[in-house]
Amino acid sequence: MQSLKHLFFELLKVESPSGFEEPMMKKLVEELTPLCDEVYHTPRGNVIGIQKGSDPDSPKIALAAHMDQVGFIVFNIDPRGFIRFRKLGGSVSRSIQGHQVKLLTEKGPVIGVVGIKPGHITSPEEATKVPPINEMYIDIGAKNKEEVLGKGIEIGTPIVWNNEPVELDNNFIAAAAADDRVGLATIITVAKNLKDKKIPSTVYYIGTVEEEIGLRGAEVAVYDLDVDMAVAIDTCPAGWQPDVNIRDIYYEVGNGPALHVGKTGGTTRIGSQVLRKWLIGVAKASGLPYQSGLVHGGNDAHAIQQTKAGIPACTAAIPRRYSHSPVEVLSMDDLSNLTKLLTKAIAGLDSGFSTSRI
Repeated sequence: MQSLKHLFFELLKVESPSGFEEPMMKKLVEELTPLCDEVYHTPRGNVIGIQKGSDPDSPKIALAAHMDQVGFIVFNIDPRGFIRFRKLGGSVSRSIQGHQVKLLTEKGPVIGVVGIKPGHITSPEEATKVPPINEMYIDIGAKNKEEVLGKGIEIGTPIVWNNEPVELDNNFIAAAAADDRVGLATIITVAKNLKDKKIPSTVYYIGTVEEEIGLRGAEVAVYDLDVDMAVAIDTCPAGWQPDVNIRDIYYEVGNGPALHVGKTGGTTRIGSQVLRKWLIGVAKASGLPYQSGLVHGGNDAHAIQQTKAGIPACTAAIPRRYSHSPVEVLSMDDLSNLTKLLTKAIAGLDSGFSTSRI
């Protein structure tokens, strides 16, 4: 658990908002290189690590986790030095104002704060409303636009939250970008667990780009790989908090990893029930906790399953509260149990397993 927590915290230090994943690409290549037979990155930005199995007739499996995080991007700079910005991904608007941010320039990071109208002159009507993103601004303490430009900040500079992860009771962690550092921690840990095992199946460990802005990396991630099945590893919204009803979100932090039936929302997607039931069977046989239900929002599995003639894919996720905010809360026990589940499942995957639905 301690080594897993250390790895997770190390990954949380790497800033890689959607479209600007290069720091995490380098980190993932570094982590996977001693664990895999082959590691490379594609021009699109996806990172691929391959552990070759002993049996060419066993199904080849991909484990995918996305390297990007929700963030922001500089949109404009006004003459007084206030910075206008827009979202990269779906950050919750009411979690933005009054927080610290980090602008990732080529000269190094610059700290700023998202300004907020003084309460003394805020009308009662304004006090209960969240302004749209185009009305928000960042203050770095500059006196004019020239000072901002001198810091290396320009239109297109990426931005992330500026806060440290904190440990809560019951082995819970609160952090920005838990989504999807837990997925990356999982694939690295599974690769470590399987490195010295003679397993039948070949495993592809994939870090994808731009999941938060449309599953872009996953759309092409397995296109030229000899993959028979895939599991996307991500986070998912959790309920069981005062402002969320069980009727809306089923999953609970600390009750085990989530094995999704599929997703609901604007578009309904159903994952491979063959793979979901396979993982449930391994969890039951191993005495590992799990949850299974429907998830709100898409993830890389929903892009991978539409690749080529269709790759059977499902999602294994870590429930977390306060999605897409700077204080996403998850359970390290859930993360540990997910690494154990996937390690056991893949180690037992052999030529007798079929992805066929009938």
